[in-house]
Amino acid sequence: MKSTTSFINPGVLLNDFKRFTWISIAYLLGLLMTVPLNLFLIYNTAKRTGNQTINYFMQFNIDSSPFELILVIIVPVLTGLFLFRYLHSSQAADMEHSLPIKRETLYNTHILAGLIFLFVPLLITALSTWAIKSGFNIESLSGTTILTWLGICLLFNLLFFLLSAATAMITGMSSVQGILTYILLFLPTGLSVLILHNLAIYVYGFAFDYYVNRIFISPLMRITEFGNYPIHHSQIISYILAAVALYFIGRILYQHRRLEKAGNAMAFDILQPVFKYGVTFCTMLLMGSYYFVYLGMPWTYLGYFLGSILAYFLMEILLNKSFRVFSWSTVKGYGLYSLFAVILIAGMHYDFSGTQQRLPELADVKSIYMGSSFYSLNYREQRLSPNSEYYIYEINYPPTKPIYTDKANIARIHALHRSIINNLDKAKKSYISRRSNEPGEYISLAYIFKDGSHMYRQYSLSAGDYMRFLKPIYESVEYKRFNNKILDLNLADINMLEVHAREMAKFAHFTDPQQIKQAVIILQNEVLKEKYEEMTDHREPWSSIDIRTNDRHVVSLSWNKSYADFERWLKTTGKYKQSRIIPGEDLAYAMVRKSTADGKTNNTARIYPSRLSPRELLAWEQMSDTIKVSNPEQLEVCLRQYTYNRQPDYDIVFLLTNGSSIYGGFTEADAPDFIKGGQGEG
Repeated sequence: MKSTTSFINPGVLLNDFKRFTWISIAYLLGLLMTVPLNLFLIYNTAKRTGNQTINYFMQFNIDSSPFELILVIIVPVLTGLFLFRYLHSSQAADMEHSLPIKRETLYNTHILAGLIFLFVPLLITALSTWAIKSGFNIESLSGTTILTWLGICLLFNLLFFLLSAATAMITGMSSVQGILTYILLFLPTGLSVLILHNLAIYVYGFAFDYYVNRIFISPLMRITEFGNYPIHHSQIISYILAAVALYFIGRILYQHRRLEKAGNAMAFDILQPVFKYGVTFCTMLLMGSYYFVYLGMPWTYLGYFLGSILAYFLMEILLNKSFRVFSWSTVKGYGLYSLFAVILIAGMHYDFSGTQQRLPELADVKSIYMGSSFYSLNYREQRLSPNSEYYIYEINYPPTKPIYTDKANIARIHALHRSIINNLDKAKKSYISRRSNEPGEYISLAYIFKDGSHMYRQYSLSAGDYMRFLKPIYESVEYKRFNNKILDLNLADINMLEVHAREMAKFAHFTDPQQIKQAVIILQNEVLKEKYEEMTDHREPWSSIDIRTNDRHVVSLSWNKSYADFERWLKTTGKYKQSRIIPGEDLAYAMVRKSTADGKTNNTARIYPSRLSPRELLAWEQMSDTIKVSNPEQLEVCLRQYTYNRQPDYDIVFLLTNGSSIYGGFTEADAPDFIKGGQGEG
C-alpha cells in the first residue's frame, strides 16, 4: 500500500490521545497542587498571620518545591518512554510498522503528542496561577515571574522529552532508555568533573577548583539551582539548539533502526562498544577518585581496577543478556582496555606539557589573584529579593577578589611559586598526604598577564615549609584589606556591634555611636598590626563579633586571643563578662587526659556531643590519667591555650554551668605546665 507523506498522522495522534492522556491529566493535577494551590495556601497563611514579608517570587521557583522539581524532571522522560515503548517489543513494533505510514511521520506524530501532553498542563497551571494572583491582588508576584516560570518549564520539558525520545531509538529496552536518558543528562558535567579530578591527582598544581566551575552545567543540575541563579540567555539558546539537534538525531536514528533489535540493550551494533567502554571508563575514573579522596594514592589504583573490571563485565552481561560472558574474547577485550588504561595512567605521571614546572616571567605579570580557593574568583551573586524573609536582618557582602597589584607582593607571590616548583617532589608528596585529611595550606593562584591572558594553579602544601614566603604577604596591608572587610567599613554606616560568647547564650550589645566607633577603630588596628604567627594561631577565639550596617549588611570576625587592646577596651565598658566564657561563672571545671597510647589521634574523625551524659562524665572522671581542673586561674589558662588541633597530645573537655561541653586539646608545646606535671587543682 502507498504510504502517506504527511508530517503527522491524525489516526496515530488520536490513538496516542486515547492511550496516554492519563499522563497529561496526572501531570496537570500534580502541577496544580504544587503551584497555584500552594500559592493560595501561602497567601492565606500570610493574611491570617499578618506577615507581609513572604517572598512569593522565591516560593514560585521550580526548585522551591521538591515535588514540583520531581515532576518536571521525571514526567517528560516517562512521556518519551511510554510513547516509544512499542519499539522495545517485537510484536508491537511489527504491528506499528505494518501500517502504511512512514517512520518519519510516526516519529513526528508521537513527538507532537508528547509535547501536547506536557505543554497543555503547564499552560493551564500558569493561567490558574495568574488567576489567583489577579483575584487576590498579590502584587509581589508579577506576571513576568509567572511567564518566566512557564518559559523555563517549557524549555526543560522540551529538552528532557526529546532526549528521552532520541534515547528510545538507540536502545531496545525501556528500562535502559530511562536510565540512559538520565545518564546522558548528567554525562557532560559528570564526565568533565571526573576527568578534571583525575588530572589533578597526577598534575600537581592543576587548578581543579577553577576549571570545574567553568563546566557547562548539565540541565539536570541547572534546573535545581534556578531559584538562586537566574538562567542566562546564552544557556537558553544552547538548550534550544540542543533540543532541535535531539529532534533530528532521533528522527535519523529511527529511520535506520532495525526492528528486530527490540529487547536488546543497544539497537545499533556500532554503539555497543561505545556504550561498554564508555561506562567502563567512567566507572574507573569514579572509583579511582573516590579511593583517592578517602583512602589515599596507593588505593587509587585499586579503585581503577575494581571500577573497570566490575563495569566491563556488567556491561557484557547486559549487552549479551546472559551471565555466561567469561570467554576468551571477553577477557581479551578487557585486557586490551586495561593496556590502554595503564598507558594513559602512566602517561599522566609524566609532565609532558610542562604544566608542573611552568613559571611565568615576572616582567609579563600585570597582577596575581591569590587565595585559599578560587571561590571569590568564581563567585556568582545569588538572586536577592528585597522582600525575602531570610534577608530581613542581615545581608553578607560578596567576597572580595584578592587580586594583588602591588609590585612587592607580586614579587613575593612569584617567589613563593618558584619555591614550590623548586621543591616539587616534596610538595607533591605533601599534597597526596593531605588527601588523608592532614592539615595544610591551600594556595590558589591566577596570573593576569599584560597581554590579557591568564594562568591558573592550585597547591596544597605544608605551611611551615613556606613560612618565610607567606609571612611578608600575609602581613602586608594589601592582603589584610582583601581578607578583612572591617578595614573598609565606613564608621558612619554602622548601627550595631555585638560580641557573642562561644558556646553560650550570652552577648554584649553596643548601639552607642561613640562606643561603636571606638571598638571598630581598635579592631581595625588589631587587624593591621597582627603578625603572621598570630594570624595562623590555632587557638580558639574568645567570641565572634558581628558589625551591622544601616543597609542591613553584616561584617563578621573573631575576637582572637591576640587582640589584647580590644580585651582591655571591653573591660572599660563593663561588658567584658558578657562577651566571653568566664571561669567560675560560666565554666564549672575541666578534665584533661593524654590523647591515646600513641599520643596522637585525628580530631577530624571525632564527633563530639554538646553535652556529656552522666555515664560519659563518670567514665572521664574514673580514668586514671584524667586531671580535673577547677581552679579559676588554671581554667583561664586552659581557655586561653586550648585549640581544635587535629592531632593533640592532650584532650580537654570543659564542663559549662549550663550543662554544655566544649572539647579541644593541647599540643605538648602549648599545654600548661600544671597539665604536663599532672598538678591540676581540684
